[in-house]
Amino acid sequence: MTPELMIKACSFYTGHLVKTHFCTWRDIAHTNENVVLAEKMNRAVTCYNFRLQKSVFHHWHSYMEDQKEKIKNMLLRIQQIIYCHKLTIILTKWRNTARHKSKKKEDELILKHELQLKKWKNRLILKRAAAEESNFPERSSSEVSLVDETLKCDISLLPERAILQIFFYLSLKDVIICGQVNHAWMLMTQLNSLWNAIDFSSVKNVIPDKYIVSTLQRWRLNVLRLNFRGCLLRPKTFRSVSHCRNLQELNVSDCPTFTDESMRHISEGCPGVLCLNLSNTTITNRTMRLLPRHFHNLQNLSLAYCRRFTDKGLQYLNLGNGCHKLIYLDLSGCTQITDSAMEMLSAKCHYLHILDISGCVLLTDQILEDLQIGCKQLRILKMQYCTNISKKAAQRMSSKVQQQEYNTNDPPRWFGYDREGNPVTELDNITSSKGALELTVKKSTYSSEDQAA
Repeated sequence: MTPELMIKACSFYTGHLVKTHFCTWRDIAHTNENVVLAEKMNRAVTCYNFRLQKSVFHHWHSYMEDQKEKIKNMLLRIQQIIYCHKLTIILTKWRNTARHKSKKKEDELILKHELQLKKWKNRLILKRAAAEESNFPERSSSEVSLVDETLKCDISLLPERAILQIFFYLSLKDVIICGQVNHAWMLMTQLNSLWNAIDFSSVKNVIPDKYIVSTLQRWRLNVLRLNFRGCLLRPKTFRSVSHCRNLQELNVSDCPTFTDESMRHISEGCPGVLCLNLSNTTITNRTMRLLPRHFHNLQNLSLAYCRRFTDKGLQYLNLGNGCHKLIYLDLSGCTQITDSAMEMLSAKCHYLHILDISGCVLLTDQILEDLQIGCKQLRILKMQYCTNISKKAAQRMSSKVQQQEYNTNDPPRWFGYDREGNPVTELDNITSSKGALELTVKKSTYSSEDQAA
């Protein structure tokens, strides 16, 4: 064997040996990698399943907690409903029992009064018969016993509601006289509900100022309505009205001594006034400035024949909160009012239902256009003796309201001014003028466009 063959044989053997060992190593290494990857995959799947289970359990736990809370609230609500139902049943039974007892008591009281009244009538009849037969000495014993009865019909034993219903038909003067009969009648005239409305106009020439002040001071918490129409009172008396904090209606029309200072005290003390009548008083722009500042809920306002305030005073009603809740407004006889003031007023008083501008001789057709735009809830419009408002504009306006009064005649002489607003010095034939006015009002009243045509 030659050396060359030997080298070649060794090289072949070495290469074959290396190739065999490398393939074996490669197969072993590849197998180990697959095992490691499989183990890692198993661990990943296990971890994912655990996390998934944890998330599902968390959501289930939250859902169950919410359900428990809902069930708890539902149970509490059911308990409250049951409790309220029990209370309703108890109160209903108690109310029925109380009504039954009250009705039974009233029936017994009425029956008692009927028996007393019957006995009292019999007593009067027998007394009259006894007086007629006083010249005859012979009388039966039964007649003597009946005559000697001293049963009386006491009105103070009637229910309070019945007593109030009786005294409501009496005037203030009669109530005061009834309070002077005896102690029982005095107590009946001191019921709180009897003094909710006080009309001093019926006793304006009888009762002095000091009694008015003392009456208002005593019943200041109960007074709701006051009427001083035509009363000639001192400013101090009007100032005492400010103590009536719950006052809702006030009438001081035709009071010559009522001034802006009196209105200031009343407005500061009685902010809840709903109805205010200032007709034919001497108020000025100062009072008009006070109305929107204090009377935010004012609904009815009468300024008829108040000629000392100007257009600027009427525009004050729109300041701040203003008198935007006005439903009724009476400006009849206010000859100083012009279209500019009414234009601003109609732009703010959207709830106005009744408006009276009779005798406002300076108003023109422009006011009707402003009312159609701003006061869409207007129902009744009175414009007697408005000489500058045309008949055509009035006919167009009649289709927008339910009732309308209109004519272009000259104001009657007893109004005190002519068609241009100038004062009239001679006031004769007052009775005939009033009769002509009533006839004119009846003829000029129409409620629809067909009637107006």
